[in-house]
Amino acid sequence: MDVNRDFELFETEKYRCLVYQQKQTEDIYLTSCGVESCLPNYEFNTGGRSGYHLHVIMSGKGTLYVEGKEQSLHFGQMFMTKPGEDTRYRADGKDPWAYCWMTFDGSNAVKYTESAGFKEGINQLECHVEQARFYGYVRELLDLKELTLANDLSRLAFLLNFLSLAIESHYRSQKPMQREYEYSVDAYVEYAAGFIQANFASARVGDVARAVNLHRSYLTSIFKKKLGISPQGYLMQCKMRRAKQILLESDYPVQEVARMVGYENPLTFSKIFKEYYGSSPRDYRKENGKNSPH
Repeated sequence: MDVNRDFELFETEKYRCLVYQQKQTEDIYLTSCGVESCLPNYEFNTGGRSGYHLHVIMSGKGTLYVEGKEQSLHFGQMFMTKPGEDTRYRADGKDPWAYCWMTFDGSNAVKYTESAGFKEGINQLECHVEQARFYGYVRELLDLKELTLANDLSRLAFLLNFLSLAIESHYRSQKPMQREYEYSVDAYVEYAAGFIQANFASARVGDVARAVNLHRSYLTSIFKKKLGISPQGYLMQCKMRRAKQILLESDYPVQEVARMVGYENPLTFSKIFKEYYGSSPRDYRKENGKNSPH
């Protein structure tokens, strides 16, 4: 056992646990994490402990008891123990489980817990991301044995990554029409529009939908409602506005301008540009460029 004023690290052949005593932030902070390969029938009673304990089952089986209700769990699932609940859990007698976990608390703890699907009355969920990703964050966190500011920030980062995986898992479990959205429609549209403005030369609408984590049809619906134009139309608009600017402010050939706004075929670019501005790129430059007669 390695003991430090601010944290304790316990290590045996089947168990590694970091008990952490330093709040990185009041919003969310780590209090412990670990990995354990349990002995058959090993049982743990939470005994009124504080914090939210998110366990990811890496192998085997076990049983979770919450407020007198019994739930059989197995590899491929996650379970959460919450403060104020009468909770205990026991490894299977023949195929005992191994799991990794992180314990956290703070003013946003309930928000993140519920965002991961562990709402009131729910303590176990299917895991829809690779369990090894959770384990990787815990393992790296356990290797941060020195008390430094850099390591302190890294511990918080690993906790947030761990929670983000749990939230991602919950998103993947939901059908599009059942999805609960965490941000306002205005926020999604604003972010999507900003993403298009920054990436118009290479992005497609599917890329925009993935960037805001929305189904493409839903993104199109709210985008048109708020801005009066589809994401595809807005993408095209950004391309043409930038192309016009380049034509008027530079001497780049039309073929190069086309490439700069995402068109490999200059003929396709010229056709679309003419639909927007009534003239071909070459004629538009002649008529409106800085050296054109006024």
